[in-house]
Amino acid sequence: MAILRKNDVVKERPVIIVLYGTPGTGKTSLATTAESPMLIDTDRGFDRAVQRPDIVVTASQWEDIYNEEIIGKYVIENGVQVWKPGLISECKTIVVDTAKAMLDDYLSAYAIKLDYKLEKNTLKRYGLMGELFKQFVGVLRANESDIVFICHDKENTDGDITKHSPDCTGQSKDLLIRIADQVGYICKENNNRVIKFEPTDNRVGKNVAEIPDTWVPNYGTAEFETCMADIIKRVKKAIVSKSDAQVKAQKDVDEARGKLAAVKTVDEANDLIVVAHGLAKIHQKAFMNQMIKELAEKGIMFDKKTKKFVKNEETASSGDAA
Repeated sequence: MAILRKNDVVKERPVIIVLYGTPGTGKTSLATTAESPMLIDTDRGFDRAVQRPDIVVTASQWEDIYNEEIIGKYVIENGVQVWKPGLISECKTIVVDTAKAMLDDYLSAYAIKLDYKLEKNTLKRYGLMGELFKQFVGVLRANESDIVFICHDKENTDGDITKHSPDCTGQSKDLLIRIADQVGYICKENNNRVIKFEPTDNRVGKNVAEIPDTWVPNYGTAEFETCMADIIKRVKKAIVSKSDAQVKAQKDVDEARGKLAAVKTVDEANDLIVVAHGLAKIHQKAFMNQMIKELAEKGIMFDKKTKKFVKNEETASSGDAA
């Protein structure tokens, strides 16, 4: 169990990417340009990719995916129980093609196999599926594996708007999007393939790393050979950068609170307004309200008209920050 304090720096961690799009957009080929990939093929389509991954696992049921050969197992060596990793230890990235077959078909059937009553109890079946899926993802993360889930595109029409989303049943799709760091839609524009991560009115997306629309390089180029590996690196770097920014923002707030506790004069209070405006935007209003409350107890009031602090006897208009 890892415990993080508010000022701790977050290290790089494995990430989860969801890619979806129409047939022929090269989703599998792109995904397998990740670093040292293992492809879990549930869609019988690995041979259509332009290159073969390091390891291909062809699966027709959940037990073909979650087993000792793939995941690993505990063994006794010299009287001591030790973990013997499976094939995933040989790969840096696990690519699942497709997520729908794994979740809606294989995992659903496996849940019913564990408890036949779940065939009719959809709610409990999805609950068990969610737990088994999170267990699977947890094992991959513990192995420091990045994960790429591939989905087909599903179109839903609402009035004049056609919305694109990963093709999974409702609860499976919600689970997939919730755990993902990036969700990208692959399509063709002007005969070029492009990945769009930013969500819009007509497509589902997730863009933690704030990656702009990205053109997919042509097959056979050096840029294509590492395209997904490069995207994963950008996502990891962005997550760490956001964490660093949060740590700095918290440090700035802590320092400002220390200065607030030391304020004794009106001039010092007004100088602190500049400090408050220099905080991260999310902290500015809360800190100003804290200033107003604590300084009022020292007889220093906030004048809403001048937006300045004054001595109590010099104003009758005081209150919260606007």
